[in-house]
Amino acid sequence: MDKQWFNDEINKIEVPREELYIAITKGMNRAKQEKPVKRKYKRRKIAWLAAASVCMCVLGSGFVFPQMNRVLAEVPLIGKVYDYFRDTVGQNLFASKLVTELNQQAVSNGISVTMKSVYYDGGRIGIMFTVDNPDKVGKSAVSHNSFYYTCKLADGSPKWMTSASYDGRVTKNGWFGNIEINYPEKELPPITTLPITITSIGETKGFWKFDIPVRQLENKKINLQQSVSSEDQEHTFNFGTITVGKESATIDYKVIYPLLGEHDLARIEKITDDKGKELDMFVSGIEFGRKVSDHLESEERSIFEKIPDSAEFITIYPVVRLSEKPVIVNLDEKTPFEIESTRSDFKIIVNKIQHKNKQLVVQYTLQNVDTKHISMDELINFGEAMNITDSSYMNQDIVPRGHNVKGSTVKVLDKEKLQFEGTFQLDGKYGVENFSLKDYVLEVLMSPYHPNKTLPPVQIKLK
Repeated sequence: MDKQWFNDEINKIEVPREELYIAITKGMNRAKQEKPVKRKYKRRKIAWLAAASVCMCVLGSGFVFPQMNRVLAEVPLIGKVYDYFRDTVGQNLFASKLVTELNQQAVSNGISVTMKSVYYDGGRIGIMFTVDNPDKVGKSAVSHNSFYYTCKLADGSPKWMTSASYDGRVTKNGWFGNIEINYPEKELPPITTLPITITSIGETKGFWKFDIPVRQLENKKINLQQSVSSEDQEHTFNFGTITVGKESATIDYKVIYPLLGEHDLARIEKITDDKGKELDMFVSGIEFGRKVSDHLESEERSIFEKIPDSAEFITIYPVVRLSEKPVIVNLDEKTPFEIESTRSDFKIIVNKIQHKNKQLVVQYTLQNVDTKHISMDELINFGEAMNITDSSYMNQDIVPRGHNVKGSTVKVLDKEKLQFEGTFQLDGKYGVENFSLKDYVLEVLMSPYHPNKTLPPVQIKLK
């Protein structure tokens, strides 16, 4: 990818500064913290915050089930559809005849959509639908045997916006859509109605509204009451309950954070059964809000694959990703100077700052970096996240174009000594006006450089 093009595209975006820092910090933390889901061959379009504006609606509280709903008997096509999406939970529940058939149809702009099936296992909901007359949609909606759509889901809050993944597949048997939801509310209702409104299919906008009845499958709850703390006692996991579903399991727990770690992320890195086999993690760290006193307390949930029936215990491996506020330094400060972390012994030594030929060049050295867990490519990417900003706008939410440059191009000067050079392009459409070293500051993200804090593994007895 052309890095200057990338930086130019970044510079087009104007967002409030504080929100930007928090979003970048959390995004980088999650990217480093959370491992990819190990579902084999899974191909899904994950809805994240940037696309979440299209995922809104109101969660209904109705408990009426239409007469058309019934437990599936033999509907081979639906079972095959779960295979298209590599939805192993749906596949296994269908094989056990635990998926509920739907037959809710809506038509908008001549296009018919039918909700076909739903399951609700533990904290996980899966919904499958068909586009009944795809010839009305047009080929422009199709790419690599997939089609795209947008929908409004739940109450529109961030917890719902980021709780679901969406996929659409074009097959010889028709067009099928699949929505998987990791239930984002603290309480898991045994029965409820979930409104879903599809708002576009391909380039065709419309209004396909459905009220999806969901009934939680029979499950077993295990009260744990086990805790584990970090060596420095700053972070504690208090494990409360495991809900064991038919094909998935949900673990609820509380995490204690220090006040300094307002944006730390505590996560379950992996879970293994009593034979040492790692269980697939569907989602780690759904949060239900943080309470503040002399510390921060967060109620959280993780959802993972079915625990083998024969398992005597599972082992949980918790970790914490540390966060830290960005550091802001004057560009006219005499070099060399140090930027020190407030949460570890990590340092950045700024060796040289030079303004030449419409470019700002910053040479720097990293010290006390955990290179066993952070790659050279990641270190380069972290450096490219540095910004320069007009100091007169530092207390404003939005910096107007022409008064900051978001991102630099970084090259490695000495791999062994961790010496780098970052170059900011000052001219052009996304450059800055009337640049001078005394009027601009350098903004450095610190959070990405912190390694995971690993807590002792916890063995949970199941029997």
